[in-house]
Amino acid sequence: MIAIETIRNMIVIFIRLGVYEMNEVANRIKKIRTWNMVALVLTAIGAVVSLVTLPSSLFPKRENFEILGKKGIELYNQVSSTSYKVAIIFGVVMTVLFVVLYFIASRQLSQNKVPSKLIYFASLGYFVLNLVIGTFLKGASSANELTSQLGSIGVVVSVVSMIAPLLLYIPQIMCLVHIFAIEKIEEKA
Repeated sequence: MIAIETIRNMIVIFIRLGVYEMNEVANRIKKIRTWNMVALVLTAIGAVVSLVTLPSSLFPKRENFEILGKKGIELYNQVSSTSYKVAIIFGVVMTVLFVVLYFIASRQLSQNKVPSKLIYFASLGYFVLNLVIGTFLKGASSANELTSQLGSIGVVVSVVSMIAPLLLYIPQIMCLVHIFAIEKIEEKA
């Protein structure tokens, strides 16, 4: 009698744990869905802005740079270069690609499937690559010299321009956190 009662209690505990884990996974998927939607909206806004500003980025007006004098002309030559234009087009293509990938992840989440971590890692990797190329590999470009002439305001602008975009990647980081949590729950089961 005691053995049957003990077995029954153990079965009840296992059922409750299973239900808890299922609820936990469902809650995590719901959170991923929310964060993925935030990432999708922010990236879509970025894609629209990139597409709208693409013509002026690819074909800058010399008059706008002549106002800045010699340094402005150097900056104009830099932004008129083929490598700069290739980087701009690559950035727009990547932004549109991430919008598509977040949309695919959103469809998977609506079916209660966990999306691939690769989407979010690729997005973060692209951000880091962009930051490294944009900040460290350009060296002392005309834009950096122009910023240095602004003094402490230039330093503040430089720091903010590196940190502010990082805030836009919080949704991708949160998606990864919840995907890893789901994997941990599924490993226990």
